Amino acid sequence: MNPLFVKDPLRPFGVKQTIYQGSGCIEKIPGILEAEGWKRVMLVIDPGVLKVGGGRQFEDMLKDNGIEYCVFSKIEPNPLEVDIEEVGIPMYKEFKADVLLAVGGGSAMDSAKGIAVVGESNHTVKELMGDLANVNPFAPLPHRTYPMIAVPTTCGTGSEVIRNAVITDSSGHKMVPMHDSILPAYAVCDPDLLATLPPHVAAATGMDALVQAVEAYVSLAANDFSETMSRRAIELIGPNIVPYCHNRAIPEYANAMSKGCIYGGISWNTSFVAQIHASNHPITELLHISHGDACAILFPVFVEYNGAVCKDKFHKVHNMMYPEHQVAKVDFEVDMLVKKLVQLNRDLNIMDGKSMADYGCTEEMVDRMVSEFSDQLYTYPRTTTKAQLKDMYMRVMNGEFL
Repeated sequence: MNPLFVKDPLRPFGVKQTIYQGSGCIEKIPGILEAEGWKRVMLVIDPGVLKVGGGRQFEDMLKDNGIEYCVFSKIEPNPLEVDIEEVGIPMYKEFKADVLLAVGGGSAMDSAKGIAVVGESNHTVKELMGDLANVNPFAPLPHRTYPMIAVPTTCGTGSEVIRNAVITDSSGHKMVPMHDSILPAYAVCDPDLLATLPPHVAAATGMDALVQAVEAYVSLAANDFSETMSRRAIELIGPNIVPYCHNRAIPEYANAMSKGCIYGGISWNTSFVAQIHASNHPITELLHISHGDACAILFPVFVEYNGAVCKDKFHKVHNMMYPEHQVAKVDFEVDMLVKKLVQLNRDLNIMDGKSMADYGCTEEMVDRMVSEFSDQLYTYPRTTTKAQLKDMYMRVMNGEFL
Protein backbone atom coordinates (compact mmCIF):
# COMPACT_ATOMS: atom_id res chain seq x y z
CA MET A 1 0.00 0.00 0.00
CA ASN A 2 1.17 3.54 -0.75
CA PRO A 3 2.83 4.95 2.41
CA LEU A 4 0.50 7.94 2.14
CA PHE A 5 -2.36 5.67 3.19
CA VAL A 6 -0.59 4.09 6.16
CA LYS A 7 -1.71 5.55 9.45
CA ASP A 8 1.14 7.69 10.77
CA PRO A 9 0.48 10.43 13.36
CA LEU A 10 3.95 11.86 12.68
CA ARG A 11 3.48 12.31 8.94
CA PRO A 12 5.01 15.65 7.81
CA PHE A 13 2.80 18.50 6.79
CA GLY A 14 3.29 21.95 5.33
CA VAL A 15 3.38 23.84 2.04
CA LYS A 16 6.30 22.89 -0.21
CA GLN A 17 5.78 25.46 -2.94
CA THR A 18 5.44 29.16 -3.68
CA ILE A 19 1.88 30.40 -4.21
CA TYR A 20 0.66 33.64 -5.75
CA GLN A 21 -3.04 34.51 -5.47
CA GLY A 22 -4.97 37.58 -6.46
CA SER A 23 -6.19 39.61 -9.41
CA GLY A 24 -3.47 40.04 -12.03
CA CYS A 25 -0.97 37.70 -10.39
CA ILE A 26 -0.25 35.94 -13.70
CA GLU A 27 1.98 38.95 -14.36
CA LYS A 28 4.41 37.36 -11.88
CA ILE A 29 5.20 34.51 -14.30
CA PRO A 30 8.01 36.24 -16.27
CA GLY A 31 9.71 37.17 -13.01
CA ILE A 32 9.49 33.58 -11.79
CA LEU A 33 11.07 32.33 -15.02
CA GLU A 34 13.86 34.89 -14.82
CA ALA A 35 14.60 34.19 -11.14
CA GLU A 36 14.81 30.44 -11.78
CA GLY A 37 16.80 30.79 -15.01
CA TRP A 38 14.10 28.96 -16.99
CA LYS A 39 14.41 30.20 -20.58
CA ARG A 40 12.63 27.47 -22.54
CA VAL A 41 9.03 26.70 -21.62
CA MET A 42 6.63 23.93 -22.56
CA LEU A 43 3.17 25.52 -22.40
CA VAL A 44 0.74 22.74 -21.46
CA ILE A 45 -2.67 24.22 -22.09
CA ASP A 46 -6.21 22.94 -22.16
CA PRO A 47 -7.39 22.77 -25.81
CA GLY A 48 -10.67 24.42 -24.83
CA VAL A 49 -8.79 27.36 -23.36
CA LEU A 50 -6.64 27.51 -26.48
CA LYS A 51 -9.67 27.36 -28.79
CA VAL A 52 -11.38 30.41 -27.27
CA GLY A 53 -8.15 32.41 -27.38
CA GLY A 54 -7.35 32.04 -23.69
CA GLY A 55 -3.84 30.92 -24.52
CA ARG A 56 -2.99 34.07 -26.43
CA GLN A 57 -2.24 36.10 -23.32
CA PHE A 58 0.24 33.47 -22.15
CA GLU A 59 1.90 33.14 -25.55
CA ASP A 60 2.12 36.94 -25.83
CA MET A 61 3.56 37.10 -22.32
CA LEU A 62 6.27 34.60 -23.21
CA LYS A 63 7.04 36.31 -26.54
CA ASP A 64 7.17 39.77 -25.00
CA ASN A 65 9.72 38.56 -22.47
CA GLY A 66 11.92 36.80 -25.02
CA ILE A 67 11.10 33.34 -23.73
CA GLU A 68 11.12 30.48 -26.22
CA TYR A 69 8.23 28.06 -25.91
CA CYS A 70 6.45 25.08 -27.44
CA VAL A 71 2.78 24.17 -26.99
CA PHE A 72 1.35 20.83 -25.86
CA SER A 73 -2.45 20.70 -25.99
CA LYS A 74 -3.23 17.06 -26.79
CA ILE A 75 -5.26 16.79 -23.62
CA GLU A 76 -8.45 14.79 -23.12
CA PRO A 77 -10.93 15.53 -20.29
CA ASN A 78 -9.43 12.40 -18.68
CA PRO A 79 -5.74 12.71 -19.68
CA LEU A 80 -4.38 9.67 -21.48
CA GLU A 81 -1.12 7.94 -20.67
CA VAL A 82 -0.49 7.43 -24.39
CA ASP A 83 -0.66 11.18 -25.13
CA ILE A 84 1.74 11.93 -22.30
CA GLU A 85 4.25 9.29 -23.35
CA GLU A 86 4.06 9.49 -27.14
CA VAL A 87 3.60 13.24 -27.55
CA GLY A 88 4.27 15.19 -24.37
CA ILE A 89 7.53 13.69 -23.11
CA PRO A 90 9.22 13.53 -26.54
CA MET A 91 8.20 17.16 -27.15
CA TYR A 92 9.68 18.28 -23.82
CA LYS A 93 12.96 16.49 -24.52
CA GLU A 94 13.28 17.53 -28.17
CA PHE A 95 12.58 21.17 -27.32
CA LYS A 96 14.99 20.93 -24.37
CA ALA A 97 12.48 22.69 -22.14
CA ASP A 98 13.44 23.94 -18.69
CA VAL A 99 9.97 23.97 -17.14
CA LEU A 100 6.32 23.07 -17.71
CA LEU A 101 3.80 25.93 -17.61
CA ALA A 102 0.40 24.26 -17.12
CA VAL A 103 -2.63 26.43 -17.87
CA GLY A 104 -6.19 25.15 -17.55
CA GLY A 105 -8.21 22.85 -15.33
CA GLY A 106 -7.25 19.60 -13.68
CA SER A 107 -6.76 17.83 -17.02
CA ALA A 108 -4.04 20.23 -18.18
CA MET A 109 -2.29 20.00 -14.84
CA ASP A 110 -2.57 16.22 -14.68
CA SER A 111 -1.06 16.00 -18.16
CA ALA A 112 1.84 18.22 -17.11
CA LYS A 113 2.28 16.18 -13.94
CA GLY A 114 2.45 12.99 -16.00
CA ILE A 115 5.23 14.49 -18.10
CA ALA A 116 6.97 15.80 -14.98
CA VAL A 117 6.95 12.57 -12.98
CA VAL A 118 8.19 10.37 -15.83
CA GLY A 119 10.92 12.91 -16.50
CA GLU A 120 14.27 11.28 -17.30
CA SER A 121 13.29 7.85 -15.95
CA ASN A 122 12.72 6.04 -19.28
CA HIS A 123 9.70 4.41 -17.60
CA THR A 124 6.01 4.60 -18.43
CA VAL A 125 3.51 6.12 -16.03
CA LYS A 126 2.14 2.63 -15.33
CA GLU A 127 5.61 1.30 -14.54
CA LEU A 128 6.25 4.21 -12.20
CA MET A 129 2.95 3.59 -10.44
CA GLY A 130 4.38 0.37 -9.04
CA ASP A 131 7.48 2.17 -7.81
CA LEU A 132 5.54 5.09 -6.33
CA ALA A 133 3.44 2.70 -4.26
CA ASN A 134 6.56 1.64 -2.40
CA VAL A 135 8.65 4.80 -2.06
CA ASN A 136 8.60 7.66 0.41
CA PRO A 137 6.26 10.21 -1.24
CA PHE A 138 8.10 13.06 0.49
CA ALA A 139 11.64 12.09 -0.65
CA PRO A 140 13.22 12.79 -4.06
CA LEU A 141 12.87 10.14 -6.74
CA PRO A 142 16.06 8.52 -8.08
CA HIS A 143 15.57 10.11 -11.51
CA ARG A 144 15.29 13.72 -12.63
CA THR A 145 11.75 15.04 -12.76
CA TYR A 146 10.64 18.27 -14.42
CA PRO A 147 9.66 21.49 -12.60
CA MET A 148 6.22 22.95 -13.12
CA ILE A 149 4.31 26.22 -12.79
CA ALA A 150 0.54 25.68 -12.45
CA VAL A 151 -2.02 28.30 -13.49
CA PRO A 152 -5.61 27.17 -12.81
CA THR A 153 -8.39 28.50 -15.02
CA THR A 154 -11.13 26.60 -13.17
CA CYS A 155 -12.02 26.65 -9.50
CA GLY A 156 -12.14 22.94 -8.85
CA THR A 157 -9.49 20.33 -8.46
CA GLY A 158 -6.89 22.20 -6.46
CA SER A 159 -4.37 20.35 -8.61
CA GLU A 160 -2.08 23.38 -8.50
CA VAL A 161 -1.36 22.65 -4.82
CA ILE A 162 -1.83 18.87 -4.71
CA ARG A 163 0.82 16.15 -5.02
CA ASN A 164 -1.24 13.74 -7.13
CA ALA A 165 -2.62 13.41 -10.64
CA VAL A 166 -5.20 11.26 -12.43
CA ILE A 167 -4.09 9.64 -15.69
CA THR A 168 -6.02 7.09 -17.77
CA ASP A 169 -4.23 4.02 -19.11
CA SER A 170 -4.94 2.15 -22.35
CA SER A 171 -7.64 0.01 -20.70
CA GLY A 172 -9.55 3.05 -19.44
CA HIS A 173 -8.40 2.58 -15.84
CA LYS A 174 -7.54 5.74 -13.91
CA MET A 175 -4.10 5.72 -12.32
CA VAL A 176 -3.31 8.12 -9.47
CA PRO A 177 0.41 8.82 -9.09
CA MET A 178 1.17 10.56 -5.79
CA HIS A 179 4.52 12.13 -4.98
CA ASP A 180 6.02 15.47 -4.00
CA SER A 181 7.91 15.50 -7.30
CA ILE A 182 4.69 16.39 -9.10
CA LEU A 183 3.73 19.14 -6.70
CA PRO A 184 4.09 22.29 -8.84
CA ALA A 185 7.01 24.45 -7.75
CA TYR A 186 4.80 27.49 -8.24
CA ALA A 187 1.03 27.96 -8.20
CA VAL A 188 -0.22 31.18 -9.77
CA CYS A 189 -3.91 31.53 -8.93
CA ASP A 190 -5.49 34.53 -10.65
CA PRO A 191 -9.26 34.79 -9.99
CA ASP A 192 -9.65 36.87 -13.15
CA LEU A 193 -9.21 33.63 -15.12
CA LEU A 194 -12.33 32.18 -13.49
CA ALA A 195 -14.64 34.90 -14.80
CA THR A 196 -15.41 33.35 -18.18
CA LEU A 197 -16.11 29.73 -17.26
CA PRO A 198 -19.35 28.23 -18.63
CA PRO A 199 -21.95 27.87 -15.85
CA HIS A 200 -21.86 24.07 -15.79
CA VAL A 201 -18.07 23.93 -15.60
CA ALA A 202 -18.08 26.51 -12.82
CA ALA A 203 -20.66 24.50 -10.87
CA ALA A 204 -19.00 21.11 -11.30
CA THR A 205 -15.49 22.30 -10.52
CA GLY A 206 -16.72 24.37 -7.60
CA MET A 207 -18.45 21.35 -6.10
CA ASP A 208 -15.29 19.29 -6.54
CA ALA A 209 -13.42 21.87 -4.46
CA LEU A 210 -16.11 21.99 -1.79
CA VAL A 211 -16.29 18.20 -1.52
CA GLN A 212 -12.51 17.96 -1.25
CA ALA A 213 -12.55 20.44 1.63
CA VAL A 214 -15.29 18.60 3.52
CA GLU A 215 -13.74 15.16 2.93
CA ALA A 216 -10.39 16.49 4.15
CA TYR A 217 -12.07 17.92 7.24
CA VAL A 218 -13.70 14.66 8.32
CA SER A 219 -10.95 12.28 7.12
CA LEU A 220 -9.33 10.31 9.94
CA ALA A 221 -5.94 11.47 8.62
CA ALA A 222 -6.81 15.11 9.36
CA ASN A 223 -4.63 17.10 11.75
CA ASP A 224 -4.72 20.66 13.13
CA PHE A 225 -3.03 22.06 10.04
CA SER A 226 -5.26 20.32 7.50
CA GLU A 227 -8.40 21.14 9.50
CA THR A 228 -7.44 24.81 9.59
CA MET A 229 -7.04 24.79 5.81
CA SER A 230 -10.23 22.82 5.14
CA ARG A 231 -12.35 24.99 7.44
CA ARG A 232 -11.16 28.12 5.70
CA ALA A 233 -11.92 26.53 2.32
CA ILE A 234 -15.48 25.68 3.42
CA GLU A 235 -15.99 29.21 4.79
CA LEU A 236 -14.97 30.68 1.43
CA ILE A 237 -16.62 28.26 -0.99
CA GLY A 238 -19.84 27.40 0.85
CA PRO A 239 -21.51 30.84 0.90
CA ASN A 240 -20.07 31.92 -2.47
CA ILE A 241 -20.45 28.98 -4.83
CA VAL A 242 -24.04 29.71 -5.91
CA PRO A 243 -23.60 33.47 -6.48
CA TYR A 244 -20.28 32.77 -8.23
CA CYS A 245 -21.86 30.25 -10.60
CA HIS A 246 -24.72 32.62 -11.34
CA ASN A 247 -22.34 35.50 -12.11
CA ARG A 248 -18.72 34.43 -12.53
CA ALA A 249 -17.58 37.94 -13.44
CA ILE A 250 -18.13 39.45 -10.00
CA PRO A 251 -14.59 39.71 -8.52
CA GLU A 252 -15.66 39.11 -4.92
CA TYR A 253 -17.10 35.67 -5.68
CA ALA A 254 -14.35 34.56 -8.05
CA ASN A 255 -11.69 35.59 -5.54
CA ALA A 256 -13.38 33.64 -2.74
CA MET A 257 -13.56 30.54 -4.92
CA SER A 258 -9.93 30.89 -5.97
CA LYS A 259 -8.68 31.13 -2.39
CA GLY A 260 -11.02 28.37 -1.21
CA CYS A 261 -9.64 25.97 -3.80
CA ILE A 262 -6.08 26.66 -2.66
CA TYR A 263 -6.84 26.02 1.00
CA GLY A 264 -8.89 22.92 0.20
CA GLY A 265 -6.10 21.52 -1.95
CA ILE A 266 -3.49 22.15 0.73
CA SER A 267 -5.64 20.34 3.30
CA TRP A 268 -5.98 17.43 0.86
CA ASN A 269 -2.22 16.86 0.84
CA THR A 270 -2.28 15.88 4.50
CA SER A 271 -5.68 14.31 5.09
CA PHE A 272 -6.31 12.41 1.82
CA VAL A 273 -9.48 10.81 0.53
CA ALA A 274 -12.68 9.78 2.21
CA GLN A 275 -15.40 7.70 0.53
CA ILE A 276 -16.37 10.10 -2.27
CA HIS A 277 -12.98 10.43 -3.92
CA ALA A 278 -12.26 6.79 -3.17
CA SER A 279 -15.30 5.68 -5.16
CA ASN A 280 -16.19 8.19 -7.87
CA HIS A 281 -13.62 7.40 -10.57
CA PRO A 282 -15.67 4.44 -11.90
CA ILE A 283 -18.68 6.75 -12.26
CA THR A 284 -16.71 9.00 -14.58
CA GLU A 285 -15.22 6.04 -16.45
CA LEU A 286 -18.45 4.13 -17.08
CA LEU A 287 -21.03 6.91 -17.35
CA HIS A 288 -18.85 9.70 -18.73
CA ILE A 289 -20.06 12.01 -15.99
CA SER A 290 -17.61 14.77 -15.08
CA HIS A 291 -15.56 14.34 -11.93
CA GLY A 292 -17.14 17.39 -10.29
CA ASP A 293 -20.66 16.18 -11.04
CA ALA A 294 -19.80 12.76 -9.58
CA CYS A 295 -18.55 14.45 -6.41
CA ALA A 296 -21.71 16.56 -6.18
CA ILE A 297 -24.23 13.71 -6.53
CA LEU A 298 -22.43 11.59 -3.91
CA PHE A 299 -22.12 14.46 -1.43
CA PRO A 300 -25.55 14.21 0.29
CA VAL A 301 -25.39 10.44 0.85
CA PHE A 302 -21.77 10.78 2.05
CA VAL A 303 -22.89 13.20 4.75
CA GLU A 304 -25.90 11.08 5.68
CA TYR A 305 -23.83 7.89 5.98
CA ASN A 306 -20.99 9.45 7.97
CA GLY A 307 -23.30 11.53 10.13
CA ALA A 308 -23.36 8.89 12.86
CA VAL A 309 -19.69 9.54 13.60
CA CYS A 310 -19.20 13.09 12.29
CA LYS A 311 -22.24 14.94 13.62
CA ASP A 312 -20.17 17.57 15.43
CA LYS A 313 -18.01 18.31 12.38
CA PHE A 314 -21.00 18.35 10.04
CA HIS A 315 -22.68 20.83 12.39
CA LYS A 316 -19.65 23.08 11.92
CA VAL A 317 -19.72 22.50 8.14
CA HIS A 318 -23.39 23.54 8.08
CA ASN A 319 -22.71 26.77 9.92
CA MET A 320 -19.63 27.58 7.83
CA MET A 321 -21.53 27.03 4.60
CA TYR A 322 -24.65 28.88 5.75
CA PRO A 323 -23.42 31.62 8.10
CA GLU A 324 -26.68 33.53 7.86
CA HIS A 325 -28.72 30.46 8.88
CA GLN A 326 -26.64 29.00 11.67
CA VAL A 327 -28.13 26.31 13.87
CA ALA A 328 -27.30 25.76 17.53
CA LYS A 329 -25.44 22.54 18.27
CA VAL A 330 -28.27 21.24 20.43
CA ASP A 331 -30.76 21.72 17.58
CA PHE A 332 -28.65 20.35 14.74
CA GLU A 333 -29.52 17.13 12.94
CA VAL A 334 -27.38 15.74 10.12
CA ASP A 335 -30.41 15.59 7.83
CA MET A 336 -30.51 19.40 7.90
CA LEU A 337 -27.21 19.50 6.04
CA VAL A 338 -28.19 16.63 3.76
CA LYS A 339 -31.30 18.50 2.62
CA LYS A 340 -29.33 21.70 2.04
CA LEU A 341 -26.79 19.83 -0.11
CA VAL A 342 -29.60 18.35 -2.20
CA GLN A 343 -30.93 21.87 -2.71
CA LEU A 344 -27.42 23.12 -3.50
CA ASN A 345 -27.16 20.61 -6.36
CA ARG A 346 -30.52 21.82 -7.63
CA ASP A 347 -29.46 25.46 -7.41
CA LEU A 348 -26.34 24.65 -9.42
CA ASN A 349 -28.27 22.49 -11.91
CA ILE A 350 -25.87 19.61 -11.38
CA MET A 351 -26.28 17.03 -14.19
CA ASP A 352 -29.36 18.96 -15.35
CA GLY A 353 -31.24 17.34 -12.47
CA LYS A 354 -30.76 13.85 -13.90
CA SER A 355 -29.93 10.71 -11.95
CA MET A 356 -27.21 8.14 -12.66
CA ALA A 357 -29.97 5.92 -14.08
CA ASP A 358 -30.82 8.67 -16.56
CA TYR A 359 -27.20 8.45 -17.72
CA GLY A 360 -27.60 4.73 -18.35
CA CYS A 361 -26.44 3.34 -15.03
CA THR A 362 -27.63 -0.15 -14.10
CA GLU A 363 -27.18 -2.37 -11.06
CA GLU A 364 -24.63 -4.38 -13.06
CA MET A 365 -22.62 -1.19 -13.55
CA VAL A 366 -22.89 -0.42 -9.85
CA ASP A 367 -21.43 -3.83 -9.08
CA ARG A 368 -18.51 -3.03 -11.38
CA MET A 369 -18.01 0.34 -9.67
CA VAL A 370 -18.06 -1.23 -6.23
CA SER A 371 -15.54 -3.89 -7.24
CA GLU A 372 -12.88 -1.17 -7.60
CA PHE A 373 -13.56 0.33 -4.16
CA SER A 374 -10.88 -0.14 -1.50
CA ASP A 375 -12.62 -0.85 1.79
CA GLN A 376 -9.29 -0.99 3.64
CA LEU A 377 -8.39 2.71 3.89
CA TYR A 378 -8.23 3.96 7.46
CA THR A 379 -9.05 7.50 6.34
CA TYR A 380 -12.80 6.89 6.01
CA PRO A 381 -14.58 8.55 8.94
CA ARG A 382 -16.91 5.54 9.17
CA THR A 383 -15.88 2.02 8.19
CA THR A 384 -17.40 1.20 4.81
CA THR A 385 -17.88 -2.21 3.25
CA LYS A 386 -18.50 -2.83 -0.43
CA ALA A 387 -22.10 -3.79 0.43
CA GLN A 388 -22.66 -0.48 2.20
CA LEU A 389 -21.14 1.43 -0.70
CA LYS A 390 -23.40 -0.42 -3.13
CA ASP A 391 -26.43 0.61 -1.10
CA MET A 392 -25.31 4.25 -1.31
CA TYR A 393 -24.65 3.99 -5.04
CA MET A 394 -28.07 2.42 -5.67
CA ARG A 395 -29.88 5.14 -3.75
CA VAL A 396 -28.07 7.83 -5.72
CA MET A 397 -28.64 5.95 -8.99
CA ASN A 398 -32.37 5.78 -8.35
CA GLY A 399 -32.66 9.52 -7.71
CA GLU A 400 -33.28 9.48 -3.97
CA PHE A 401 -31.21 12.65 -3.50
CA LEU A 402 -32.52 14.67 -6.44
